[in-house]
Amino acid sequence: MDRVILLLAICLPTMNAGEQTCPWLNAATAAGLLEGPVDAAVTTNGADATCEFARQRSTEKLRIEVVTMGASRSELTAYKAQCVAPVTPLKSIGTDAVACGIGTKKGETAEQAAGRVRKQAFLVRISAREGFSREKLREKATKVAEQVAGNLF
Repeated sequence: MDRVILLLAICLPTMNAGEQTCPWLNAATAAGLLEGPVDAAVTTNGADATCEFARQRSTEKLRIEVVTMGASRSELTAYKAQCVAPVTPLKSIGTDAVACGIGTKKGETAEQAAGRVRKQAFLVRISAREGFSREKLREKATKVAEQVAGNLF
């Protein structure tokens, strides 16, 4: 009987192992960036994936998208087209990478970093209603973009 209980105790923690995790950022790191516990959602489609982290009981969100680009590279162009604030080139992060502010809902501030590594375009977007300045959000988006691009190399 003791052996059965021991076996169950060892196996139980792995029962949730099928739960998908973000390939580029874990929930603990996202919680540090958003300054509180987060709920995570991951959607995958082959090599493409979207990770969304939302701070619990708050409006702060972090979204990471990685998509395989077609020949026209329209995916990266579409990410950059969302920029409304001054665009800053990010020279050390992938290729064609930029950081910029984006249009948001009333009362919300959002920054994004977008670029590409080989044939994959990436987008990192972080948004908040209060407590985060545009500069702080851009800094956080850039740090996550560095990690995503590094994982894509």
